[in-house]
Amino acid sequence: MLDAYPWQIASARRLVAFNQHLPHALLLHGRAGLGKHALALSFAKFLLCEHADKATDACGACASCHWFMQGSHPDMHILQPSILDESDDSEAKKSAWISVEQVRHAIDFVQLTSHRNGLRIVLIYPAEAMQAAAANALLKTLEEPPANSLILLVSDQAAKLIPTILSRCHLVGFDLPDEAVALDWLQAQGVSEAQLCLKLAAGSPLRALNLADADYQTRRRALLTDLLAGKKANALALAARYAKLSGAEFAQIILWLQQWAQDLLATKLAGRVYYQLDYAEQLHSLALRVKLKPLQLWQTRLQQAKAAVAHPLNVQMVLEDILLDYLNLFE
Repeated sequence: MLDAYPWQIASARRLVAFNQHLPHALLLHGRAGLGKHALALSFAKFLLCEHADKATDACGACASCHWFMQGSHPDMHILQPSILDESDDSEAKKSAWISVEQVRHAIDFVQLTSHRNGLRIVLIYPAEAMQAAAANALLKTLEEPPANSLILLVSDQAAKLIPTILSRCHLVGFDLPDEAVALDWLQAQGVSEAQLCLKLAAGSPLRALNLADADYQTRRRALLTDLLAGKKANALALAARYAKLSGAEFAQIILWLQQWAQDLLATKLAGRVYYQLDYAEQLHSLALRVKLKPLQLWQTRLQQAKAAVAHPLNVQMVLEDILLDYLNLFE
């Protein structure tokens, strides 16, 4: 059944069923860390497989399968931001966006005759990375699709796509897996703190696997240990430590602070911890000294900081403000 993760079996069956009546455009959407991109690739390989008796998966032995596995299939085109293209070793600055020029190139590709007298596939990931002009350029092809073609879009944030693209795609949604299924898989991968990592990843198994990294956990715990000091935390020294963070690293610090704030609120109001399971006892003690209204205001401040991550900013100054506000949460 395709090359699917345990929580994708139903979605894989649904995709395979499309082989009988393939729509011109499919959008696989759901939270990041569920393996949508990997399943999309597996589905594309299945569709391009030339084995006459294929039923639920590619044969892995025909010429088409060999080309696909080598990344050189003439009827497959992958459209993604240059920052994700590992084959691009040029020194040009990498972009996190899909440009209109990239989309036009993909449109030209899909309108050509298939090399193998079959299907031509364009895989777009992440679809929300298309700039406005790029999305509008794709729209015309979705409205008037060439014969024997498939536009396969994958999105972690489908709400960011323009409505006219959504309306012209057949949607395949991916939900979070049952916790037991995710935990079994993580433990099989050798993750010792599977439940903690799954909570930190908000239920996404592949992200949880990444969060099991020892360096990640060391950095997370270093920050949280400082936060345990409450009103006695040295906000200025802590902000100075993180002064030279990249945008992605700053976003990670903000996420840890948001999860900490949510755990403080949940502990204070309901006596439970959602994210930082390894700090549950300390959070219960700390929450007793937290003032509710300032905590709620601090959460709003963190949300504002998260929204500003993509813009130029003075990381140290922003963190100083955030951490000084943190000191004011306590009695």
